[in-house]
Amino acid sequence: MDLRAWCAALCAATVGLVGCGGDSGTSGTNGSPGGSGSGAGSGQGSGSSGQGGSFGEGVGSGIGEGSGTTGGGGNGAGSSGCEHVDVVFALDNSSSMDEEKATMRDVVFPAFAQALLDIDSIRDFRAAVMDACPLPATFHTRGAGGECSFQSGKAWMESTSTALTSEFQCAADLYGDDVECSGDSDDEQPASSVAAALEPPFSTAENAGFLRDDALLVVVTISDEDEQPVPRQTPQQIHDRLVAAKGDAKNVVFLGIAGRRQCEGAYGDAEAARDMQELVSLFAADGRGFFWDLCEGHLEDGLTNALAAIEEACVEFVPIN
Repeated sequence: MDLRAWCAALCAATVGLVGCGGDSGTSGTNGSPGGSGSGAGSGQGSGSSGQGGSFGEGVGSGIGEGSGTTGGGGNGAGSSGCEHVDVVFALDNSSSMDEEKATMRDVVFPAFAQALLDIDSIRDFRAAVMDACPLPATFHTRGAGGECSFQSGKAWMESTSTALTSEFQCAADLYGDDVECSGDSDDEQPASSVAAALEPPFSTAENAGFLRDDALLVVVTISDEDEQPVPRQTPQQIHDRLVAAKGDAKNVVFLGIAGRRQCEGAYGDAEAARDMQELVSLFAADGRGFFWDLCEGHLEDGLTNALAAIEEACVEFVPIN
């Protein structure tokens, strides 16, 4: 199916999306923001803002319930908000993640990229890819097959690229010969790696210029094990590091993709990611945290659920002076 048609079908299938959210997509530990998607917004925006949220109209914020936004007003008169989005994907590069990485690379990202640009208020986005080892916490500009040669000429991709999908596919085919992690669980810390990438020395050197003051930050992490920062950090500490990069918790949308429990899931084995779920719950306090359960599969539904929050976050975006 054509990607535009795929996205349009998802947007239109309100009831179906809530069904997909099922046990996987909820606010706090999974899916889209808590509350009801049936409230009318005051603007004329499309998607989840405006008239109640076409990404999910169900009610509920408990675990296992998909839900829509609260009708945040769209992008009508009197609205402000972001026009730009900066997205960082951190992918666990373990051999057990081959199926998940392939799905992200070939199915999820192309549709997600198009869906972002279909949000009325968003003019452009940039996307960076990295692995789950913070040493070095640099964005990938080459894949296992060689240099990706981004049209941007930077360490990240721009949505204006005419080869955006192939650029992402190149970078997401992760090159791992430069990592300094031992592979003994210290290479499975995707959220910590993103935090390090957005802090000195990496934010002022290899990754310099990626974050824009007027852009919403979206962090997507995926691992079939739990977040295992080295040296040890609590979920609260990781949360605070990511928020510090944008100055306001409402300017960060965080999607954690991992196992809610130990399972043999759609993509193979997954461990119970308790710290990742706690990290997500901290972002969920501001309506910005989402957990998607690898045990359920359907990664495309996880990112689609997050689109509603991205649109609402853009409406509420607070530029940092």
